Amino acid sequence: MSAQTTTQILRCLTLGRYTAAVKDGELKIRGPQPLAGPLPASVEARRAELVAFLEEQCGGVWPPAPDSRVWAECQPHKTTREERVREFLARCRARREGQPDTAKLTKGA
Repeated sequence: MSAQTTTQILRCLTLGRYTAAVKDGELKIRGPQPLAGPLPASVEARRAELVAFLEEQCGGVWPPAPDSRVWAECQPHKTTREERVREFLARCRARREGQPDTAKLTKGA
């Protein structure tokens, strides 16, 4: 069984009615029931990507804040959050591998 992707983790948070927030660089997850024990391995493995995405795209919170980049860009262009997450992660991977940033943001066609 492979680790969940960042998109899958965010979808699970949404389905479970959990919220995520970055406070002082730390990822905080809250929901209808407290999380017992440590965060799942998938979240631990992708913590840096989750924090970067939340800070840069979502106003530091999940679901995205109404004044965040994801919210603003998804509304008028009808792009899905999942598409935005995939594009962000593609840019992160390209930067990490030293490739130029060629991933274009979806602007709704």
